[in-house]
Amino acid sequence: MCRTNSLAQVPLNDLPVLTAAEIEEQVAAIYGLLENCSLPQEQLEQLTEKLAEFQSQWQAVFTKFGQNYRGELAYRDLIGEFSRKIAPLLQKWLSSSVAIQEIINPITSMLSTLSPSPPLRGKDGEMLSLMQRKRLLIVKKKHQSQLEVEDKNLSIPEFEKPIFIVSAPRAGSSLLFETLAKFPDLWTIGDESHEIIEGIPALHPAARNFSSNRLDEGDATPEISATLRKGFTQQLQNREEVKYLNIAENERPNKIRFLEKTPKNALRVPFLKAVFPDALFIYLYRDARENISSLLEGWRSQRFISYQPLPGWEHSQWSFLLVPGWSSLQESSLVEIAAYQWKMANSYLIEDLQSLNPSCWCSVNYRDLIEHPGQTINHIAQFAQLHQDKQIEQILSQPLPIAQRTLSAPRQEKWRKHERELATVLPDLENIIDFLQYLK
Repeated sequence: MCRTNSLAQVPLNDLPVLTAAEIEEQVAAIYGLLENCSLPQEQLEQLTEKLAEFQSQWQAVFTKFGQNYRGELAYRDLIGEFSRKIAPLLQKWLSSSVAIQEIINPITSMLSTLSPSPPLRGKDGEMLSLMQRKRLLIVKKKHQSQLEVEDKNLSIPEFEKPIFIVSAPRAGSSLLFETLAKFPDLWTIGDESHEIIEGIPALHPAARNFSSNRLDEGDATPEISATLRKGFTQQLQNREEVKYLNIAENERPNKIRFLEKTPKNALRVPFLKAVFPDALFIYLYRDARENISSLLEGWRSQRFISYQPLPGWEHSQWSFLLVPGWSSLQESSLVEIAAYQWKMANSYLIEDLQSLNPSCWCSVNYRDLIEHPGQTINHIAQFAQLHQDKQIEQILSQPLPIAQRTLSAPRQEKWRKHERELATVLPDLENIIDFLQYLK
C-alpha cells in the first residue's frame, strides 16, 4: 500500500480571519483607549509591547498565507496567545470602557464558527470541564503510582486472545469499545492506554526523536512486554467496573479476555502481536468523508491534543496520532493534516493486518455498526468467541447509545458541512477508498 504524502493542491482562500490592515485598526483603537486610562507606566509599556508583537506576528502570517486555510493553525496560535495574555489584561484595566469588548471580541472569536465547542461527557454522562478532566488525570496518575509501589510482586494473569480494536482516530472505536466492554467475558482498563504505553520510556515517541507513534516487533523486548502486561493488570476492571486488584487474590481469574482500543495502535499492530502472540484484531474503518470530517472537527475543538508542544512542530499543539512524515505538514491546512492521518493510519493497518493469519483479524464497517448493530456485534462475537447474555441482548435490541467522545450530535451526512474542504483532499485517497469498499 502506497504511503506517499502528496495531497491535492486545491487552495481554499476564504478563511474567516481579519486582514493585517483590520488588525492594525483594532490595535490602534486599543491604543486610543489606553491613552485615557490611569495605568502605571511600566504596565502600559508592557501591554503596548505585547500588542505591537501581536500585530507584527499577524502581519507576518497574513503576508505568508493571506486568508488561505493553510494558515489556520498559525492564526489559531496567535488568537490563542491574544486570548490568554492580552485580552484578560485589557478587560481588567479597561473594564470601565464599553468599547473594549467590541474590540476584543472580533479578534478572540475570529475562527469560532469553524470550531465545535460542546463539553465532553464523563462516564455517567456528566459534563466535564477542562479543569475537572485535569483533576481526574491527576487522581488517576496518583492512583497508578500507588499501585506501582504496592504491587511490585503483582501476579499477572494470562491474557488469553486479547482483543484490540484498531482504527484511524474518530472512526467510531469508542462506540464499538463501549459496546463490546459490556460482554461478560471481557476485561478492560476502562479507557484508552496512551498513558500506560507511552509511560514506558522506550515506547514514548521522545525515545525516537518524535518520529511517530509507530512501534513494531523490535520494540517488544521481554522487559517491555512484561511491563506492559503489568500496567494493564494494574488498571483492569470488569464490566461492572470492579477492579481486578480489588478482588481477593485467591478469587482473581488466572486467565482473562482483555479488550483494548487506542487509536495510536493503528501504527502498533506488529508490536502488539509480538507482545501478545495470540492477539485478535478488529479493524474498524469508516467512510473517508465522515472520518476526515470528524478528525477536522476534533482538531478545531482542541479536545484531542496529544502533544503540546511537539518538538519540531511550528505550532503550539498536535492532535491525535503522530504519523510518520508529520513534519512535512508544517504549512498544510487542517483538512490536509486530517486526511494524511486517515490515510497513514489505514495504510499501515491494511498492510500490517494482511501480513497476519486471516484468522487473527476481522474488519467492521462503521456504517454497519450504526445501521445493523445486532448483526455486526454478533459477527464480532463469533469471530472473538465471546459469550452473550441478557444484558448484551438488551443492548443490541435498540439503537446503540452515543459514545462518550462524541463531539456533536450524529446526523446523516454531517460531513457535508466540510464538503468544500474535503474536496481538496479526497482525490489523493481514491486507492484506499476503493480498497475499503470491497473489504469484508
